Amino acid sequence: MTSETLLPPDEKEPSAGYDEQARRERAEDALWTALGTLYRRRRVVLGVTIFAGVASVIISLLLANWYRGTVRVLIPEGSDSSLAAGLLGGLPAGAAALLGGGPAGDYTRYLAILTSRSMMEAAVDSFDLITVYKTEDKEHPLEEARAILEDNVSFEVDMEYYFLSISVLDKEPQRAADMANFLVRRLNEMSMGLSSEGAFGYRHSLEKRYEEARTAMDSVLYATQKFQEEHGVYDLTSQTESFFEQVGTLRRGALEAEIQYETLRSQYGENNAQVQTMREIALASDQKYRQALAGKEQILPVAQEEVPSVVNTYLELELETMIQRSILEVLAPLYEQARFQEDREMLAVQILDKAIPPTLKAKPKRSIICILATVSAFLLAVAYVLAYDWWGRNHGNFLRRLQARISA
Repeated sequence: MTSETLLPPDEKEPSAGYDEQARRERAEDALWTALGTLYRRRRVVLGVTIFAGVASVIISLLLANWYRGTVRVLIPEGSDSSLAAGLLGGLPAGAAALLGGGPAGDYTRYLAILTSRSMMEAAVDSFDLITVYKTEDKEHPLEEARAILEDNVSFEVDMEYYFLSISVLDKEPQRAADMANFLVRRLNEMSMGLSSEGAFGYRHSLEKRYEEARTAMDSVLYATQKFQEEHGVYDLTSQTESFFEQVGTLRRGALEAEIQYETLRSQYGENNAQVQTMREIALASDQKYRQALAGKEQILPVAQEEVPSVVNTYLELELETMIQRSILEVLAPLYEQARFQEDREMLAVQILDKAIPPTLKAKPKRSIICILATVSAFLLAVAYVLAYDWWGRNHGNFLRRLQARISA
C-alpha cells in the first residue's frame, strides 16, 4: 500500500488547496510579467498604434467618395406577377385553383430580371461603364465591368411595407441616381416584353383549346340533330311522361270499349247493329293502343323493343353535350381575358421614390476605418511584444528540446 492511501481524507485537502494556490500565483506572476513587458516596450506599442492611426487617417482621406442612388418601387395595384394568376383571377375559387391560379404579388420575378445578365450588360452599355470602371485593358472588358456593377448594385425587399429598393453605388452622385432609375425603366421594358410573349403563347394555346371544344360541340349538336330526326326524341323526360299518360288513356279507352261490347253482345247477340258498331269501336281502340306501343305515335315514336338502345344513345349525347358546354363555359372567359391581356401594356412596377443625386456619401466610413485600423495595430503590437519577449526567454529551452527530439 502506498503512503497516500494511509493518509486520512482530511490530510489530502491541504495538498489540493496548495496546488490551486500555486496555479493562482503562477497566473498572477504571468500577468505581471506581461504587464511589465508591455511597460518596458510601451514606446514600441504606442509608436505602432500612433503610426497606424495617422496612416489610416491619411489613407481614408485619399479614398474616393462613393454615393448611393436609391429608388423605391411598388407592384401596381391589381397587378399579378404571374400571368396565369392574372387571367384566372375572375374565375370561381375552385376553377382558379384547378387551373393553377393563386395569390401573387411577390418580387421574385422582378428580382430575376434585375439580376439577369442582359440587364447588367444593358446598364454597362448605356453608361459606358467599361470606361468608367477602367476595364478596357482587361482580357474580357465587358465581363469585368459587369462583375463590378453587380458588386455595386443591391436589391432589398421590405417585408413590413412590401416595397422593393434598388440601390446603385457610384463615384458620381448624378450617375448613381441615373443608373438606379435606368434599372427601373429597363425592368418595366423587359417585363412588358416577357409578359407580351407569355400572353401571346397563353392566348394561342387557349385559342387552340377553345376551337377544339367548339368543334367537339358542333359534332355533338350535329349528332343530336340526326338522332332527333331519326327517332323523333327531343326531350326524353317530357316525352316519356306524356307517352305513358297517353298509353294509359288509350289502354283505359280500349278496356272500356271492350267491356261495353261484351255487355251489349250478351244482351242483343252478335248480329245486332249496335253490337257490331261497338265491336268496331273496341277493335279500333285496341289497335290505337297497340300502335302506340309499337312507336307509331308522335309523342314518343319509338318501338318498345328499341327503347333501351334509344335511351342509351340519348343519354350519351346529353352527357357529351353537358361536358362540352361546361368546357366552353370555362374556356370562353379565359380566352377573352387572354386576348385583353395580350393587348394590354401593364407596368411591372410603379416608382414610389425616384432616385435623386445623393448629397451624402455612402462610403468610405472614414471614422470606422480609422478606429478599426488603430485598434488592430494596438492589438498586433501588444501581441508582437509579448511574443518577442516570450521567445527571448524560452528560445534556448525550445531549441534544446527540438534538437533532442530530432536526435532521438
